[in-house]
Amino acid sequence: MNILEYQKGLKLEKIKPFNLIYCEEDYLLSVFVEKLSGLAPLRVLWGSELDLQDFLSLLGESGLFTKSQRELILVKEGEQLLKKLKDPKLIRSLANRMKTKAVFIVLKDKLDKSTLQREPYKTLLELGGFLEAKKLDKRKVREMVKNKVEKAGKKIEEKALEYLLEIAGDDLLFLRGEVEKLILYAEREITLEDVKKVCITQKESDLFEFLDAFFSKDLEKSLLSLSSLFRMGIHPLVILSTLVNYTLRLLTVKKSQGKTEDILGELGVKHPFAIHNHKRYLSNFTEQDLERLLERLYWLDISIKIFFNQPEKIITNMVIDYLAKVGTEAPSEEVE
Repeated sequence: MNILEYQKGLKLEKIKPFNLIYCEEDYLLSVFVEKLSGLAPLRVLWGSELDLQDFLSLLGESGLFTKSQRELILVKEGEQLLKKLKDPKLIRSLANRMKTKAVFIVLKDKLDKSTLQREPYKTLLELGGFLEAKKLDKRKVREMVKNKVEKAGKKIEEKALEYLLEIAGDDLLFLRGEVEKLILYAEREITLEDVKKVCITQKESDLFEFLDAFFSKDLEKSLLSLSSLFRMGIHPLVILSTLVNYTLRLLTVKKSQGKTEDILGELGVKHPFAIHNHKRYLSNFTEQDLERLLERLYWLDISIKIFFNQPEKIITNMVIDYLAKVGTEAPSEEVE
């Protein structure tokens, strides 16, 4: 079933224990996640980081919610989970025991009929549903943008709409964010000039932009860059591990004796521009700042991998909390 049709009038009692989602369009998945979040508590997990025994224990948890409540679980990178969850008998046993849980497993690989007839897909489909979040055609996307603008009580010029669709390309998550900004910016009608002023024409962002903003203590830019990374589908644990690597590198320089350029060179930082940036970052943080940051990142990793907290949310909260604190403190150390 089309995921848009499925969520129309969706009620908790209609949700089956296991559900597969074939996802081509991340925007449709994000809309669906928002819908699920409004129905019941939702936990987002990553199949590549999910141990089978932890997953089974999670489905067997009781006492956290009353019998009348449900908890919904969304597993991204679902192919990785299904490699571990192969036994049809185990799947049926879980489905029979899951009184307050329902699982949605997101798949990116295309599935043909022969694949769906093999285990564990066959049993999962017998117990649940199969949803498709396929790419939307240009006409449908155009209608969605116009409807969203009109529901906000505003209009959008045809030239402005064409330009907006052109710079967004196939990235509907980016498109949604830009439409929301334009609705707030424009008074009555969104013009071509509005789009050129407000929207990011070069939407591609990377980890460096986030890292540069973070270690420059620029909270606003850090949050914008972080949000862009999430929209692009960058795994939160990739962001976390890169933050850890940068922090360790800076802390190593702080703790070492010798010329900063020489130490950075030993750590693989040799380009003059990269050295300049690292020296700038070092001037923004004390040794104690970096030690505290490393400890925060360590506990974040545990929080995500062991306690299954939503990674996007807790990483964002960490950035806000940490930069708000260090941003008010002036580093007392000089960089050689």
